[in-house]
Amino acid sequence: MSDSRWMELTLGTPLPHMTSFIVWIAFVAAATGCGKTTATVSGSVTFNGEPVKSGGINLFPLDGKGAPSGALIENGRYKVVEVMPGEKTVQLTAPVLLGNQKDDNGEESKLYAELMPPEWGRASQQKMTVTGGAVTKDFSIEGPDPRKKK
Repeated sequence: MSDSRWMELTLGTPLPHMTSFIVWIAFVAAATGCGKTTATVSGSVTFNGEPVKSGGINLFPLDGKGAPSGALIENGRYKVVEVMPGEKTVQLTAPVLLGNQKDDNGEESKLYAELMPPEWGRASQQKMTVTGGAVTKDFSIEGPDPRKKK
């Protein structure tokens, strides 16, 4: 196609068709969620002053609307991406290996315990506010350590 024919097709497009095309693009962008601001929440997690080796963090919308977001905690650090802004309930989990145990049949299995205190688990009432963009939130958790014998 010659350059003049291309310009005629491009520049000669009637305005109503262009307007319809722009409206269609705007509709598709709105329908797919384009333009919604999300956040990245990152930071550190320590337990009794020590970085949590491995675990997980979950952020649940306080109003129950929208999907929860979560990420792994690795070497005391986490990064949750594409979090919708708003009030969140925070749940932390960090299973730790206590050792091995034998059942009644003599079968050996690994024995785990939850490092995080119950108030950070499934029944968590811990809250945080997520705004758009990059949010840094560090968690310093204190509590009894299940790895230490009483």
